[in-house]
Amino acid sequence: MHIVLRMIVVKDAMMVIHLLKTGLLEASCTLYRRVMLPAQVYEEVMRGGDRYPVEVSQFTTAVTKGLLVVKRIKNARFLHQAHQYNISGGEAEAVALYWEEHADLLATDDDNVRKKRVALGVRLIGTPALVVSLLRKRKIDKGRYVSAVKTLKQTGWFSSTVYDAMRREVQDG
Repeated sequence: MHIVLRMIVVKDAMMVIHLLKTGLLEASCTLYRRVMLPAQVYEEVMRGGDRYPVEVSQFTTAVTKGLLVVKRIKNARFLHQAHQYNISGGEAEAVALYWEEHADLLATDDDNVRKKRVALGVRLIGTPALVVSLLRKRKIDKGRYVSAVKTLKQTGWFSSTVYDAMRREVQDG
């Protein structure tokens, strides 16, 4: 019997929020062996409960099911190191947790972290690439994928080039 060990990923708040808006948070967790988020990211998402009660309910369900594991940073040195790169808040905790847990991927849409990925020594995945992976690995169908792309486009977070590439994925696939 051949066992394939899947990756460990750390997600930041913006990634979680984008996945909640598209309804793909739970599906995205099936791509990885373990999905973690730092305590501050958990708190940031929970603060949106008044404005986004449905999404926060989905989030707490995923945490309760163990699909997302909330972790506190144990070694303050990692957090201090992230701050040295002018990274703050939940993103700093996500980078620190990535280092502390020797994670395989940092799931983030934060431009500051993305620009510094080489200096930070982190391997990244963004929401668009993750959604494409869900389609390619048949965790979602084309209809759900197209709906997710439309929802992401409404957020205005990503460039039109990204959306065009995502649309081509359905046309070419």
